[in-house]
Amino acid sequence: MEVQNSPVAYFSATLDPVAAALPGCLRAVAAVGQSLTQCEGIVMGHTLKVMVPHSFEILLTRTKTQHMTNARLTKYETIILGSPNVSLKRCTVLNPATLLPNENTNVDDAEEVEHDCLEVTELCTKPRPDIKDTQLEENDYIIFVDGSCLRDSVGVLRAGYAVCTITGILEASWLERVYSAQVAELVALTRACHAADKLKVTIYTDSRYGFGTVHDFGQLWSQRGFMTSSGSPVKNGEKIKELLHAIQLPLEIAVVKCSAHVKSKDFGGHSNPGGRRPPGLK
Repeated sequence: MEVQNSPVAYFSATLDPVAAALPGCLRAVAAVGQSLTQCEGIVMGHTLKVMVPHSFEILLTRTKTQHMTNARLTKYETIILGSPNVSLKRCTVLNPATLLPNENTNVDDAEEVEHDCLEVTELCTKPRPDIKDTQLEENDYIIFVDGSCLRDSVGVLRAGYAVCTITGILEASWLERVYSAQVAELVALTRACHAADKLKVTIYTDSRYGFGTVHDFGQLWSQRGFMTSSGSPVKNGEKIKELLHAIQLPLEIAVVKCSAHVKSKDFGGHSNPGGRRPPGLK
């Protein structure tokens, strides 16, 4: 008689806010890590096979994800990969009625692997799937943005931004009641996206914060409701939200990191002609 898997019991648990906001593949890692910890008293060191429709080994050992801190990643790696009695097996999609693998449980024999965990996880860090970090081959606009916060001639702290091309200034302004260079950089990127609505654009910024918001962590904060792991609001959350919305406006977009405070005639060499103070700001 053929032996079939059947459910014995179901247990319910709630993931912490950070884990609950992770992309699906990494959320499964967090769920398995929590499950293994909670079932230690039941398993008592006996052999345990974990069947999941994800590539846990690749997710934990071959990726440098911005979704998790090093401490959290190490914790899951220790629990899931470091337990000698635990073995992992990737299966095909789970049957939603039983939460057990379908008949073909060997991914090597399956006609098609449902997804690439690394690719899916990487896409979750991007505000749009086609955004690039190198200059587009075809551009309607090549834009340089800059923002700063400096004291004026009478000692008052003022923030401003500029959006310009290699030939001139598109937009430049002081920001009322803003005293942060980071906010100025976010506003500059946002305004550049609006200037390139329905166009192909490459935007150069010398701000690591602005570049990182676009490519690394802005979308992650959006998935978490712009809240930190401690439950407090993310700094500059509203401006980040506005930028993530504006990024959807261009037909094609690349946001590229360039060098700061460098004068060069070769903008393809990633230099920002804006300099310390945004051009056009007096």
